[in-house]
Amino acid sequence: MKRDNGSHTKNPIYGKIRNELIAAKTNLRDRLFRPAQRITPQALSLRKAKRFHPLPDVNLVGLGIGEKVTSNKRTGEMCVKVLVAKKFPKGKIKSADLIPTEIDGIPTDIEGVGYPTKFAISQQQRHRPVPGGVSISLDLNAVDFRFAGTLGIVVVDKKDSQRLYALSNNHVLADENRTKPGAGVVQPGTLDGGKNSDQIARLSRFVPLKFGNRRNWMDAAIAEFDRPIDVDRSILEIGTPSGAAKPSLGLSVRKSGRTTGLTEGIVRVVNFDVFDVEYDQGSVRVDDVIVIEGIDDSFSKPGDSGSAIVDPKGRVVALLFAGSEKVTFAIPIQRILRHLGVRITT
Repeated sequence: MKRDNGSHTKNPIYGKIRNELIAAKTNLRDRLFRPAQRITPQALSLRKAKRFHPLPDVNLVGLGIGEKVTSNKRTGEMCVKVLVAKKFPKGKIKSADLIPTEIDGIPTDIEGVGYPTKFAISQQQRHRPVPGGVSISLDLNAVDFRFAGTLGIVVVDKKDSQRLYALSNNHVLADENRTKPGAGVVQPGTLDGGKNSDQIARLSRFVPLKFGNRRNWMDAAIAEFDRPIDVDRSILEIGTPSGAAKPSLGLSVRKSGRTTGLTEGIVRVVNFDVFDVEYDQGSVRVDDVIVIEGIDDSFSKPGDSGSAIVDPKGRVVALLFAGSEKVTFAIPIQRILRHLGVRITT
């Protein structure tokens, strides 16, 4: 029987991960990570600026067990995989900082992957200037709890083009009729870290909601921006709306919302009267709405309330206000604009 006593024993990737591989990974991790734990102000500054440097405390991302890649080809061999922010030529790295080609007889492989950071949906971040499609809420002076909904679109007063408003739902901007005009609105919403100092607008007016399954035609409210100069009239990831239009059966639509971001769907039902929508203060009925199904997944989830529904021509057709696990309900936009005396800015 032929034995290979060399240091490059093959470790097929589809086999069980051997103890030797785990021990080698642990050994190398402890050698590399201990210096990296003593991260310096210089290293922190470089990482924050996304500038690369071969020092381990700057460059090391982590270690694991994976498949060795040589000349951009997968070899089918298991190795200790070392991920770094940037893979530098050997001549750029001090000899003491070089990662060995093998550890305890197990090959290593180095791959540059960039600096790691938490993933956070853009719609939940702070935006200045403020576009549509992003997280908003009342401030903590208006309500004593943290929440977030969506700023649907920027609209302008029909009688005074200098007055700009954030359009969303009553239950987002007016707390189901319980908040008085003048209440502060912050972006991002308080659930996403917004503070009173992040105020962008004040509640201007809203359409009162009726509970107990009495008929409603809309769930809508507007808040006037404090500084029109800090407003972006576009919708995040969609662009500037081209106007308003009536929704139709089978229409392809998109929306940008606080929770699910940019999603696509199809209008499956029109002239729909929805009953028993659960609100804090009771059951709500809204007549003559549309029903949307998502194409790949849910079109919306909690926190997307207030999102503008946009057709392929960039026209806003509806305002999202509720949904279930499978469908989304939205109010035709032209009805809302007429009632509130505003128009879409283009």
